[in-house]
Amino acid sequence: MKKKNLKKGFTLAEALLTIGIIGVVAAMTLPTVINETRDKEYAAARKKALATIGEAVRLITIQGDIRYAENAQDFVENYLKKQLQIVKTCDNNNLRDCGIETEPNKMVSLAEQKMTMPKTINELAPGMSNGLAIDTASTSYGFVMSNGYAVNLFYNPSCLSDNKDANHWGQDRVCVNAIYDMNGLAQPNEVGKDIGFVTILYPDVRTIAVAPDVYKQNAAGANFDNAGASCTNQNKENTLPNRDELLAMYYNANLLGITSGGYWSASQASAELGWYQGFGNGHRYRSAKSNGGSVRCVRR
Repeated sequence: MKKKNLKKGFTLAEALLTIGIIGVVAAMTLPTVINETRDKEYAAARKKALATIGEAVRLITIQGDIRYAENAQDFVENYLKKQLQIVKTCDNNNLRDCGIETEPNKMVSLAEQKMTMPKTINELAPGMSNGLAIDTASTSYGFVMSNGYAVNLFYNPSCLSDNKDANHWGQDRVCVNAIYDMNGLAQPNEVGKDIGFVTILYPDVRTIAVAPDVYKQNAAGANFDNAGASCTNQNKENTLPNRDELLAMYYNANLLGITSGGYWSASQASAELGWYQGFGNGHRYRSAKSNGGSVRCVRR
């Protein structure tokens, strides 16, 4: 008599154990996958903001119109609208209507501290009043781009050209600063995630737009020659910001939670000197490369 071939299958206990293991693995890996996906979305948003807002303002600057507007509202309505697709605008008292969260302590800084969206230039960073060509009481103006980004724009019609031959106040060199939120009032309303900034410097052919992706913590302090290595030691994707990126970081110091100290840039001033940025006062100056300084890195 032939024996029957019995196919061996999983018992109920084995099936439940397998399902349980799969569930545990999914629970462990899914948050990482979601976070990585969101990080890529935030990085893409920053690049898009730089490409659209930065390029639009750069074109206005090249055409010689960057300092003709009276204030942020005039600049957006009569200059920026010619270069950028804007579907809605809001005055400084109604920024929330454009998706810009202005309720107290509804934003989170890069330092993971609750904060309130700046509405005047003076609220962007400490020491703004040290500038010689800036109205710190100047208010921002809001608008919504065709891609849904909400933008809180600050404008300085008196911004000055770059000067690599002398120390100066960095805040005087910023013409436009645009804080964007890629999803408006929706969460997380956090700097470094859905909120970022694009800063345009210098009112001439040397104009440049920057949107640094700032790392959350300082790297180890160092002198000029070792500051770059301090960044790569912190994270292999990190690098030292150049003097223009570092100035943009100072200008948005309250968003980043960096409100004091002096920081090295990657820009050399001479064989003996490197460019250094004060975060408590806005002073941009050349310092001996042998001097120690703080280091805050950016990701490329």
